[in-house]
Amino acid sequence: MSMGRVVFAKGKQGEFIKKILRVSKVNVGDLAMVANVSSRTIRDWRREKFTLSDEALKLWSKRFVIQVPTTTKTVPDYWYTAKGARKGALRRMELHGPLGTSEGRSKGGKMSQLVRKLHPEKYANCILRKEFVIPKLSKDLAEAVGIILGDGGISNYQVKVTLNSDLEGDYAEYVSGLFNRVFGETPRKHQGHTNKKDVNICVSGANFVKLLESIGLRRGNKVKHQVRVPGWIVDDQRLSVACLRGLMDTDGCVFLHNHVTHGVRCLNMGMCFSSHSEPLLEFVHSTLARCQYTPKFNRTNVYLYRGGEVNSYFAKIGSHNSHHLARWREYLKSLARPLRGLASRFSGKFQAVLNSVRPKAGFSFRN
Repeated sequence: MSMGRVVFAKGKQGEFIKKILRVSKVNVGDLAMVANVSSRTIRDWRREKFTLSDEALKLWSKRFVIQVPTTTKTVPDYWYTAKGARKGALRRMELHGPLGTSEGRSKGGKMSQLVRKLHPEKYANCILRKEFVIPKLSKDLAEAVGIILGDGGISNYQVKVTLNSDLEGDYAEYVSGLFNRVFGETPRKHQGHTNKKDVNICVSGANFVKLLESIGLRRGNKVKHQVRVPGWIVDDQRLSVACLRGLMDTDGCVFLHNHVTHGVRCLNMGMCFSSHSEPLLEFVHSTLARCQYTPKFNRTNVYLYRGGEVNSYFAKIGSHNSHHLARWREYLKSLARPLRGLASRFSGKFQAVLNSVRPKAGFSFRN
């Protein structure tokens, strides 16, 4: 395959080929065979219709031991296209004026919009910004805000909530359904790239990010920006409780509190919310306090230590995270086991008192 062309001075290419034929005593067919081209190509080169290929010149000089003229120069294949394109562009400007004028761009944009309106089916695969309707201020929206402030992240074009697929698979389904109800958009779910146990719940769209900003959220690093709960939630106790549930279900946990009180070792269920955003910690602490609980507060955590308050939290505020609910229920069962063994020795009246520690029939864990 030719890698370049040899440019002779005018009239010299034909003389060079004729000289090879005369001195080497070969015919056009012989030259064509050596150069791996047709005889017609040799005749075109001889009458200088086309420039000679660099590959053919090298094959001939090797086979016939001829001296290549020093006045030639080698140029790339299709070397003439830039020159021809320039001439064509100049001629086009002479006839129709310069390209890319403001008037021309305006006209083209208007025509494009007109065609799009007349024939929308032709633009079915065009990527356009999705439109989102601002939702009503509700408990569901407040809980969704809590989830995003907890395990969520907001970039320029996407909102992503990351959960543990092994422990929080059911909760991931709940979050997906909640977002669909509140924002009218079904999130995409996919496995985490670095941690395969993660499940990412994503809603994409630049307009969706703007929508969240319009209700008080902020894109970017939550710790760096020290994000806070929007004022419309803080000012309403009912919405604050819903947002608290979303925060605790994502950045909260249920744990066994092992401690010593008055010299007696105690083991009871506790709750903890963790964050490096001081405004979020203050919101969780103040909301729990307004609900008549006694939370404890340090630099990165808010705790509920009293077992009775934890039970009250699940009864009044509730949780949609099945992992948290399972741990709490297991703790209730662990309390009931040793007491039921003792109850068999006493009257049925004591048994009735014991049964009161279990959730009643029809008990709801939701607010």
